[in-house]
Amino acid sequence: MIDRNDIHSGLRARQKIVGVFKKVSWLCFWLQLVLAAVSILILLFAIADPNFNINLKSGLGLLSTVGGIGALGLGVYWTFHYTRIAQRLQVSEPGIYPSRKEVVRDLHIGIAIHFVGVLLTLIATQVIVGALLVKVITLSPGMTIYKSRQLIEPLDIFVIQASILMNTALFIGIGCAFWLLKQVNQAQT
Repeated sequence: MIDRNDIHSGLRARQKIVGVFKKVSWLCFWLQLVLAAVSILILLFAIADPNFNINLKSGLGLLSTVGGIGALGLGVYWTFHYTRIAQRLQVSEPGIYPSRKEVVRDLHIGIAIHFVGVLLTLIATQVIVGALLVKVITLSPGMTIYKSRQLIEPLDIFVIQASILMNTALFIGIGCAFWLLKQVNQAQT
């Protein structure tokens, strides 16, 4: 018996949803994975550099950075989960493919994961920018010769870039989930 609440009630609607899920989820997965890898590499190089003088190794900076990276990792995994949903929707056996309710629930979980990641990464970005601002404000004119350690270095800017890349990857995950949710809702009508 076919339930009208299932997104797979019509063959044409099911094929459309499968196509959208496959394309969008794989595209978002790879974009997020590449952006996450680049930002994590930048942060690892920054932390390993002995000249790096923004304190990400303790306090709120560490907590929010690690939390943002963790949420991004979970978000990348969850986006990969959307590709598994597409595979389950492709199967012709009704007992295997998920109900509309299950798909919508998974998309909402993905949205929540990515929103938490954006929040944590924005806090980390504010801590980094605040540390750079303190460095610049506390440097009196003419003292750059004696206090070169307080100058903003290129590595400091790379850390900000890594944080922006993490936010971009998380935003891609949010956009992907909302797009898929919209497609699921349109297929129902």
